[in-house]
Amino acid sequence: MFKLGIILMLYNLVAGSLLAFVYIKTLPIIEANKAAATEDTVMLEVLPGMDGGFEKQGAETDFTYWIGYRDARRAKPGGYIFIAREKGYSSTIETMIGVDIKGKITGIKVLSQQETPGLGDKIEEIRPGEFSPWFLQQFIGKSASENLAVTKDGGEIDAITGATISSRAVSVSIIKGLNKLMPIISGGNFVAKEIPLPKEEEQEEKESPLVLAERRSPRFCPICRAVTR
Repeated sequence: MFKLGIILMLYNLVAGSLLAFVYIKTLPIIEANKAAATEDTVMLEVLPGMDGGFEKQGAETDFTYWIGYRDARRAKPGGYIFIAREKGYSSTIETMIGVDIKGKITGIKVLSQQETPGLGDKIEEIRPGEFSPWFLQQFIGKSASENLAVTKDGGEIDAITGATISSRAVSVSIIKGLNKLMPIISGGNFVAKEIPLPKEEEQEEKESPLVLAERRSPRFCPICRAVTR
């Protein structure tokens, strides 16, 4: 009986060790697959209908973007995606932008931001009865040839009250991204838009001691695959 107990103990030890070894070896693959699935889900939000998936481009350059394909054969592009980043009031605002083959914006998704609660973070505010952030919705359907600056800078986008800096950061980041993408997909037949500059010094988005003390929890950026603050 004692001998049988020793054998069973050794068996369980070996089996447990093998399971742990397999888990350690496969964990990176599992996590990578999860991240890829999350990435594709987010991409389909900003550029729907791409049943053929997405192909990353420009990995060795300063501008990375993705080509979306409508069919599995990937015969021709159905649209494009890029990541836009710009310094806001209290954080770098990072968004994912989807555009169709003509450069018209199809979707915007905030990936990361830590702007002032109640002010700058309203870039993600969804009003009652609506289904998407009203501020970001202003960009949908607009093309790279239109003036995507905020109204204070002479453009067509209404800034969030008391959060012009955050609003401008989103606007400027999208313009910069389109200035890089459009020459690539148009064969060079695109005149880059001028980057708007503030016309006056803004004194806004003042953070109270309570806000400073209660920074929001970290967020996971599925595309960056990292936790951001």
